[in-house]
Amino acid sequence: MHTVFDDDDLIQVREVAQKFAQHRLADGYMVREKSGYFDMDLLREMGSLGLIAPELNEDFGGIGAKFLLSGVIIEEIAKADFNFAYAPLLGSLNGQILQNFARPEIAKDWLCKVTAGEELVAIALTEARGGSDAANLGLRMEREGNHFVINGEKTSISANQIAKAVVTFARTGAPEDKAHGVSAILIPLDLPGISTSKFSNCGQNSVGHGSIWFDNVCVPAEFLLGEEGKG
Repeated sequence: MHTVFDDDDLIQVREVAQKFAQHRLADGYMVREKSGYFDMDLLREMGSLGLIAPELNEDFGGIGAKFLLSGVIIEEIAKADFNFAYAPLLGSLNGQILQNFARPEIAKDWLCKVTAGEELVAIALTEARGGSDAANLGLRMEREGNHFVINGEKTSISANQIAKAVVTFARTGAPEDKAHGVSAILIPLDLPGISTSKFSNCGQNSVGHGSIWFDNVCVPAEFLLGEEGKG
């Protein structure tokens, strides 16, 4: 189905995404869903076709395409396997955050792997107490020298056990500061002190979602995204 927004580029990308979704994803969906297996080879194949965050700058693995392309890709991929739609969705969402607010060398390192389909980066805002209320976060993030120390829990985080890093929003100010005391940071998920759990669910068992716990996790200060207190 085409829309009034479609031009030659969108039509071409839609056809590529549609072909990949129907020929490579659809038939294996139930097997992956029942087993809880996320096929990284298929993710790399998606990346090789340019189906992950093509709107990013070329320095970060994109082609500088218009944003609508990612919307079309997500739509077509989700028709065959909702789980794999998270790759372009998270790639675009986190891609804009990292491209605009991370140090260039850190953004390039992570985003080139994301757009190639080599790795996933999750995003962690939701908490058990306040849901997705960004002004009411309980996860603590305190600066100690050249590091930030993270303590607390994020919950209902998609891809929490298969992502290699997570864009995380945490409180660096006082609780009464509300949104003005929140900072954002990229946290590699192989750091000491991180543990995860996976929730039972229907339809999202392959990519998975669950909690991430941070127990005195030390993150280098250069992974801060933007300015402290302005996350």
